[in-house]
Amino acid sequence: MKTLIPFLLASCLIVSGCGSPTLDEGIRALQSAYDGGSYETVLKDAPGLLEQAGLDPSGDTASAWKIQKIRLLSLGKLGKGDEAAEVLAGLTPVYPDKIKAQLYAQIGGFVMDTGNYSEAVTVLDAGAKAFVSKKATFDPLIKSCTERAKAAGDNSALDALKSLGYL
Repeated sequence: MKTLIPFLLASCLIVSGCGSPTLDEGIRALQSAYDGGSYETVLKDAPGLLEQAGLDPSGDTASAWKIQKIRLLSLGKLGKGDEAAEVLAGLTPVYPDKIKAQLYAQIGGFVMDTGNYSEAVTVLDAGAKAFVSKKATFDPLIKSCTERAKAAGDNSALDALKSLGYL
């Protein structure tokens, strides 16, 4: 029996493609985790996939971007606005054609929906400053964040809004 177990394990690995998923399979699994609301799983698995994408001989930046975007959206869904703003700032030079005002607004909205208004302000303000010509994209979100923070009595968010000149 002891010799049968390693044989069965090896057979399973051979049949399943040596046990390691392809990058595309990993991205599909990451998207599935996101779609299922498993945002912590996304944050846990994304670094390994990014490493795999970096090792891809084709230098597939499209795959790396898919992973980064799912990661960013997960940060927003978890209310981690400070981290999301930092990641967005770092990725802008790498993906200038992908990081747009709408992405900042979407992530800021996700953070706001978690009730973390002070970190939503961080993302929305960073987006408003990075995309000055898209001010109209951020104004209604900042107004909504202000109203929600007032209703919740979130003095931290209100102080942040005041210090940034929104109040």
